[in-house]
Amino acid sequence: MEPQDATATFLLKLWPQIEANKNRIAAGAGIVVVIVVAFSFYSWRHEQNQIDAGEAFTQELITIPPNSQPAQIASAYLGVAQDYPSTPAGARSLLEGAAALFMEGKYTDAQAYFQQFLDAHPDDELSGEAALGLAKCLDAEGRANDAEGAYQRVINDFPDSSAVLPAKFALAELNVQGKNYADAFRLFQEVAQANPYSPLGNEAGEYAFELRSKIPAEPSTTPGSKLYLNH
Repeated sequence: MEPQDATATFLLKLWPQIEANKNRIAAGAGIVVVIVVAFSFYSWRHEQNQIDAGEAFTQELITIPPNSQPAQIASAYLGVAQDYPSTPAGARSLLEGAAALFMEGKYTDAQAYFQQFLDAHPDDELSGEAALGLAKCLDAEGRANDAEGAYQRVINDFPDSSAVLPAKFALAELNVQGKNYADAFRLFQEVAQANPYSPLGNEAGEYAFELRSKIPAEPSTTPGSKLYLNH
């Protein structure tokens, strides 16, 4: 039997079932059409929302006067973040707004927005920066113990972030304040070795050099020294 004949025979056998169930088939086809249309509309709206968010973010970058107060900058960016919460531009605006609040000295408010960013975008490429901002807020409020833990989380949780070296530097400074010179020296050395030609690396190297004299020398373990100590 030719393939065309086989197909025709199959359709002839199937046709009575199609006729008997044509209403249900039509309803099913209608549902599929509705789903396809709805998905297409959602995709279009999602894409358009991304475009609108990017334009709003760019508009703020262009229109904010160079000498604007941090409060004005924070308000502008947080407005974009509120209008476009699920977009990359909205996320970036949230981070910029939090940073502006920090610059204004509103550390509690800034901390809340940095935490909001981390909650909403835990795996974003800027999450390390948000975690560093949160730690800086705690540090600025004088909450040294909490800040130490927050800096350490930046180092542990975002090892590939550009925020790691500033976190190590800040944690080293807290260790100096706590007279934990050995850990401070280690951290300053790590920053200096990781980026020796940057301003941060140069400063870390200078601090590490200054701390050498404050680190207690480890007891010698050579046989001669043991005999000397026994005497």
